[in-house]
Amino acid sequence: MPHIPRRYTHDSGNRRHRQCGQRTRRPARRRRVPVRAMTRSPEKANFPAGVEVVVGDFDEPETLLAALAGVDRVFVVPPGYGPEGSVQERTLVAAAREAGVNHLVKLSTSGVGFGATDPLTSGHRQGGQVIQESGLQRTTLRPGTFMVHLYGYADAIGKERTVYVTKGDPVSAMIHPWDIASVAAKALTTSGREGQSYTLTGSEALGPQRQGEIISEALGQQVKVVERTEAEAQAEFDRLGWGGPRLGALLELKRQSAAWDWKVSDSVEKITGKAPLTLRNWVDENIHVFG
Repeated sequence: MPHIPRRYTHDSGNRRHRQCGQRTRRPARRRRVPVRAMTRSPEKANFPAGVEVVVGDFDEPETLLAALAGVDRVFVVPPGYGPEGSVQERTLVAAAREAGVNHLVKLSTSGVGFGATDPLTSGHRQGGQVIQESGLQRTTLRPGTFMVHLYGYADAIGKERTVYVTKGDPVSAMIHPWDIASVAAKALTTSGREGQSYTLTGSEALGPQRQGEIISEALGQQVKVVERTEAEAQAEFDRLGWGGPRLGALLELKRQSAAWDWKVSDSVEKITGKAPLTLRNWVDENIHVFG
């Protein structure tokens, strides 16, 4: 039976990817599939009962063989990409071949399918190429903007009941992490999706103004949406001490994604048999973060 090891990326700060990995384990457990979770720090992890926890780190290749022993399928959740490129995928592929893994399911990004050239998408494209050339079965999931993106607005909403957006922010068919997890669990526990790549989105494209309205409706209080110029947004980032290559890469991804992030895919419903969860679903689940 397939196992699903997953890497806990404590150092990445990537809330979106952590939630996908965490939530994938739940539907897999409901299907009575043995699940193995790989983490650098088991003592800090909080896994559901019945999940086998092992120590492993993509940056320490010697830990991977034991972690992958007896594993049939792997959910590949990279935290991001630096100047070293897709080294983690290369390390994983080498260990997976030696351990006898059959199938890799990679979490990628929608920009790969739309020709984006920003650094983050380019890293995912390179990582996907490594997996495609591995000789193992593979399935690639390419979600668009995650609904957890709205965590970035939480502080201003809580204090000022205001959402600050940047001029040109894209209309987005945002996706709930549960839907990504449900698709991943299907790919990991059933056959028929080998060699396929899927763009994953929510069911409706929403601009910043409508996103603010949905938060207002959930809170029962008016939330303003204030548009800033790129210069004003950059000044605020500077004030907060945000900067560096990763912020630049994220901003470039946002700029490029305006060309496709509004496009709605039906992959979630086709694969899971259920309509995607809505932004209102996500806001209601996370209403506490908005104060």
